[in-house]
Amino acid sequence: MTKRITLLSVVLLFITNAFAQGYKITVKIKGAKPDATYLLANYYADKNQLKDSAKSDKNGNIVFTGKEKLPNGIYLLVTPSRNYFEMVVSALDQNFTIETDTNFDTEKFVVKNSKENSAFLEFNNFAAKKSEEYEGIKARMAIAKNKSDSDILRKQFQVLDSQIHGKRQEISDRDPSLFVSKIFRSFKELPEPVPVRNADGSLQDSNYRYNYYKDHYWDNIDLGEDGLLRTPVYHNKLKVFMTRTFMQIPDTIIKEADRLIKKIEAAGGKELFRYTVMWITNYYEESKIVCMDKVLHYMGTNYYCAGKTPWADTATIRKICEHVVKIRPTLCEVQAPPIVGLFDTTYNKQIDLYSISSPFTVVVFWDHQCGHCQKTMPRLNQLYDSLNKIGIKFEVYAVYTQDDWDGWKKYVKDKKLKYINVGNMHGLSHYRKEYFFLATPQIYILDKDKRIKLKNLDIDGMANVLELLTKEAKEEAKKKKN
Repeated sequence: MTKRITLLSVVLLFITNAFAQGYKITVKIKGAKPDATYLLANYYADKNQLKDSAKSDKNGNIVFTGKEKLPNGIYLLVTPSRNYFEMVVSALDQNFTIETDTNFDTEKFVVKNSKENSAFLEFNNFAAKKSEEYEGIKARMAIAKNKSDSDILRKQFQVLDSQIHGKRQEISDRDPSLFVSKIFRSFKELPEPVPVRNADGSLQDSNYRYNYYKDHYWDNIDLGEDGLLRTPVYHNKLKVFMTRTFMQIPDTIIKEADRLIKKIEAAGGKELFRYTVMWITNYYEESKIVCMDKVLHYMGTNYYCAGKTPWADTATIRKICEHVVKIRPTLCEVQAPPIVGLFDTTYNKQIDLYSISSPFTVVVFWDHQCGHCQKTMPRLNQLYDSLNKIGIKFEVYAVYTQDDWDGWKKYVKDKKLKYINVGNMHGLSHYRKEYFFLATPQIYILDKDKRIKLKNLDIDGMANVLELLTKEAKEEAKKKKN
């Protein structure tokens, strides 16, 4: 018998397939008031995003539906009183039901048609019981009478922790393809590295633990799984990695950031790529640590200005690229741009920056009417005297940035500023084209070769900085002799 496909059946087939591409999440809450608005949100890095809303019916049913699939992630059902519980959504789990009561007691949850949430609930029930045990041990710890009792209780804490990790491992091993398994694997601890030793038993690398941890930090994270961005996992992992795993030195940060981004790119995590590039750029742009604009410069040059950030609009890219050009001449460890055409308070003697011969030169851009400068310049005068007397040799090249020449001369005279004071009273210098700053005082410390060692310093820490730089310079000179 030949089957006929009518126009109506084609339309029905199309509607069914179209609906199958979307999502339908039903939550039944026993005791829920009717006609109340519930929210469906998801984690996004360290924030939450609103995804949908629905009203409860007289039976406590809340149904969230949409024509397009929800992306992988941990989602939250948020009540009108802002109470909530978590659920898992994955590409293959878009049509399921969760039943509970108004207390959201994990033991009373019922999951239908969702392998992801069944596994998630299994872990949560296990963790809830272990949490009760934890609180009991914690209470006994508070009244422990001696070290021996405390040590026993600490071991019990360790056992609980091991059991929690073991349960995650059990679930992820049972069905590795689940999205929740990827989340659980991200909590897996790295094994203790085996040190490589020389023939005499000594370590080949005394930092082997640090290097192993840094190099294998991402081993258990699926960097191709963008859904991890919609969990609390990835943002926290990224922040710890970038800020606490290695020394906060610009060149080291750049190296590790670039290596991570390339791993994500190779794994195919498009959203993770975007978020990671944006987070690193923004974090180090806002950093108060000196010389961190070098990281911003690298990220801007190699990603935003290199056409690798298609999500950024033209205005944003132009702004970043213009800023990168402005800060490039004065990045740490580059030679400071020459400053010429400036004269001292006599208006007759020209003093160029590179004419100064000194182990270190403190270049400061300032204005005598700036409140912070009025505190900084006299204190710099005191340091100039006291440090040079004890062998920490440096010169100060103070550049007046405004045009109140009489006021400037009077301030220099009244405060008896002994270091080099210069200004652009004849308009011959173009230092502002290469020295980018928005506020004064702006301070740079240059070495004997006029290489920028540090910048954006506060006067409070300058004595220690100059002392440390002097010590490093002497040790370097000693190494060269040997």
